[in-house]
Amino acid sequence: MADQQIESTTMERKEDVLAPEGRKGKKRLFLISGIVLFFFAGMASIVLFSPGVIPGSLRFWGPKDPAVKEKPKPKNEQGHIYSMDPFIVNLADTESARYLKVKIEIEGQEAKVHEEYEKRLPQLRDAVLTILSGKTYKELFDSEGKKKLKEEIVSKANQVFTVLKVKTVYFNEFVVQ
Repeated sequence: MADQQIESTTMERKEDVLAPEGRKGKKRLFLISGIVLFFFAGMASIVLFSPGVIPGSLRFWGPKDPAVKEKPKPKNEQGHIYSMDPFIVNLADTESARYLKVKIEIEGQEAKVHEEYEKRLPQLRDAVLTILSGKTYKELFDSEGKKKLKEEIVSKANQVFTVLKVKTVYFNEFVVQ
């Protein structure tokens, strides 16, 4: 009998030890199933309430958006490039005499030659000379200064021309002495 009591007490202890692990397994299963359910509920809400967020390649149901497939390609046409004679100007430096020699080419937005360029060339040259002679060496020596100069010339050129629109300016020579 004593052996039976020892066996029954050890069996009870084993059951006590196994019971919490079974509960932990159930808790983990419940937690994992809750996370999966939450994930699928979120996906279903996206599909139902904002299907525009889903890229067309991931849509397996409903009509495909034909507008997405046939997007017009952005035009990256090169405009006509107008070449100007070189400019040689005195820079606005007061501590020493500095000179700038620059050869500028202007790209228009249209691919064809526009007659307004020839008509307004003296006004354009005057505007560019005024801009260049007002600059100092410190304003022009780095790439950021050259970039600002290009933007300023484009802006002024677009003010000079009424029909022709300038897209960008290129420096083919840029020498400061």
